[in-house]
Amino acid sequence: MRIATAVAGGLALAAAVMAVLAFTSGEDGGGQSAAPATAGQTADGKAVWLAQGCGSCHTLAAVNAHGDIGPDLAATLKGAPASYVRESIVNPNAHAAPGFSTGAMPEDYASRMTPAELDRLVGFLRASAR
Repeated sequence: MRIATAVAGGLALAAAVMAVLAFTSGEDGGGQSAAPATAGQTADGKAVWLAQGCGSCHTLAAVNAHGDIGPDLAATLKGAPASYVRESIVNPNAHAAPGFSTGAMPEDYASRMTPAELDRLVGFLRASAR
């Protein structure tokens, strides 16, 4: 039972991460991508990643994370607009990565982070998934 709960929590976290990224699209409204994250922004986003414990469920080579509950974010978020990544974090049940189901990732990341932290996490994930 604990494994199923942990898996569900990890999947919910993955979805929340994707939701956050979706709401910080990094697009100008006309479909143009924003400038790539700077080194400072990437470091700040990595700090948010670590503080939120994302690597306990997700794999992400950029931070040597090998979680096996949620999807590999470099693969599932590659080329995704910031709006998709943001939505996947704050509304994790909106989308499920192939091979994963909704309902596993916590749905409260929008309240766990400030909007600025969420923006930094989204930028970090997008930069790490290139």
